Amino acid sequence: MSLVERSFSWAWVGVSMVVFIVAELVIGGLVGGLVLGYQSYSLEFTLQGLLHLIAFFIGGFTVGLISPGARILEPAVAGFLAVALMFVLTAFVPYPWFAFRLSRVLVGGTMAFVAALVGSYAGERLTGQV
Repeated sequence: MSLVERSFSWAWVGVSMVVFIVAELVIGGLVGGLVLGYQSYSLEFTLQGLLHLIAFFIGGFTVGLISPGARILEPAVAGFLAVALMFVLTAFVPYPWFAFRLSRVLVGGTMAFVAALVGSYAGERLTGQV
């Protein structure tokens, strides 16, 4: 069955979101333990952004490895939805610089979509399903 013929699985979107959370917690825990001490706000935000994108790549890669059959689009959609959910939750944050903006959702969601898509494709390639 080709990638176009198979059906989209919302269940794997949900699994992917959970995998992204676990990947970010593990990566954050490992790197957070190494990067202690003084750091500027700029460096902190840069590291957080990079680690966030790496978590989407690793999460997509993991789903590519563990999914039965080719699941490339599901992690990518989950990455976009995870970013959108994060920005929706900013409605509860009292700081104006965290305010919801559709442009932020589109830019951040696209970055997460691409990172997860590349990761899931790499995972599926490694297993020979693509």
